[in-house]
This record gives sequence, C-alpha cells and structure tokens, in this order.
Amino acid sequence: MRKRSYLVAIVMAALLGGLVVWLKPGKGLLHDAPRSLPWAVPDYRPAKAMHSVLPDGRIRIEIKHLPLNGIRPEMVAWWYQKLPISTVDVGGVRYPFYHVFHPTEHGRIRVVEPASDGAPGMGVGALVEREEWFGPFDSKGAGRITQFSAAGMTVVPEVAGLRFGEIQHIFEATSTGMQYTVVSTIGVEWPLIGGAVNALIRHKMYPESMLKEWERHQIEEVGMLQHFLKTLYSSKPQGDAYQI
Repeated sequence: MRKRSYLVAIVMAALLGGLVVWLKPGKGLLHDAPRSLPWAVPDYRPAKAMHSVLPDGRIRIEIKHLPLNGIRPEMVAWWYQKLPISTVDVGGVRYPFYHVFHPTEHGRIRVVEPASDGAPGMGVGALVEREEWFGPFDSKGAGRITQFSAAGMTVVPEVAGLRFGEIQHIFEATSTGMQYTVVSTIGVEWPLIGGAVNALIRHKMYPESMLKEWERHQIEEVGMLQHFLKTLYSSKPQGDAYQI
C-alpha cells in the first residue's frame, strides 16, 4: 500500500512539474497590425463582469454582455460555426472573420480536429486553437466544443489532452434581439494536486490583471457583432468568402 502511494506521489509530482511548463501565458505571439475597419470598438464598461475564486481554487468568471439588438441567437451560432473558416471583404480588403471579431487583439484561429459529423468550422467534437492577446497579455490555447446550438455552446479548454474547466456561452432571445452571457470555470477538480494546479493556473496563466483584460476583450469582441453580423448573415457568399 505504501509502495503504491509512493508511486502515485511520484506520478503526481511529475505531472505537476510538467504543468508548470505547460501552464504559462503565450509569449512571443505574432501581433498583426490593427485592422482599419469602419466600426468603433464598443465601450465595455456598461457590461457586467465579475470573477471570483471557488473554494477548490478554480476561477469563475461571469460576463453579461451588452444587449445585441436586432440579432437572433441563430445568427451568433452561425457566426461561430463560420469563424475559423470564412473571410469577409470590407471596403475592398479581405479579412478572416476572426480579424473583424476584434480589430486589434486577434491573431489566428484554426480547427485542429474536425467536428464529430465532419462538417467544417466549429461544431460538437471540434478542437479549436486560437492565438490572441488581451492588452499586454498573450494567450494561446485550444478548446474542445462539447455542445453547440442556437441556445449556445460549451467549450472545454484542453492542454495536452487534459481538461481545464468549462466555458459556457448562453444565447437567449429577447423582444429586441438577444442576451449573450458567458460563464467560465477555469481549473481542475483533481484529487491530491488539484489545489496546487489551480494555484498555478491563477498565478501563471490568469493573474488578476490578466482576468480584467480578458473580460474587457470579451465584451469588446461580442459588442463588435452589433456592427456587422445582421448584414453579414443575410449576405450571399461565394463559398466561404463574404462581402459587406
């Protein structure tokens, strides 16, 4: 019994040591030049955002985005499905969808593993990798989509095949459009070393200063949809190339 416990301790220590290397903010990402778009980045301050630390050390983030007037939940679901694979011509310049989603802090996004049904873009089962930055903080990571519909989507962050929480995107229809809410839980529920891993995540990946920048970034990108999504959704593409 003691020998088994000793071996478990060794394995856990090795895993924890490996996570110290894995759980670092992305550094040295290629920062694209800001896009010259005809829309202003929205003021994030009227939206509601808060974060807290759960008793087991995981981070919980709740964001109630600004109302999206004239936009329906199915439009936002469509946007995410097309996000990694489509482009749009704006004023004679072609951009990936991801670059108009946030004009200054989005780099690259790609589908690493396809959806379970083989459909292109985002869908249930897809593993999606993205590179972006929140002010001075670089961020590179991948998430597995476990639920996807017009009611919202659930994304599970993955590192080396391990799950590190859950991000729930909730789309609710309103009389004027829709309400978009995101509830994120970042961390693990592992026995023995879960608390230590969550402490690493809080201090190495998501310190307080980065959480605030991440919240600001999320509110800005969702607010950008108000400018173009309704027109884009109703436009007629050539394949996955759109024009507005």
